[in-house]
Amino acid sequence: MRSTAIKKMELRNRIVGLPEQEIDAIEKFVAGLLAQKDIDRPRPISLAGMWKGRGFERIADLESEILKIRTELGNSILGRDL
Repeated sequence: MRSTAIKKMELRNRIVGLPEQEIDAIEKFVAGLLAQKDIDRPRPISLAGMWKGRGFERIADLESEILKIRTELGNSILGRDL
């Protein structure tokens, strides 16, 4: 028996090849299925405090350090020969 993840992947691969009109019909069909079910909607996750205790507190002027690094990175990217 195939796993649910494999079934979803195969379904997605089949949907990719459909014409636009069929995509709209599938979207309506899936919306109808979801409306009939009690599905737990994922709640937004707060990332506040994610970097707390990671050492950034020791940087005196964090904003200017970030700006400096962004500028250096931007100059590095723009200075590349492609």
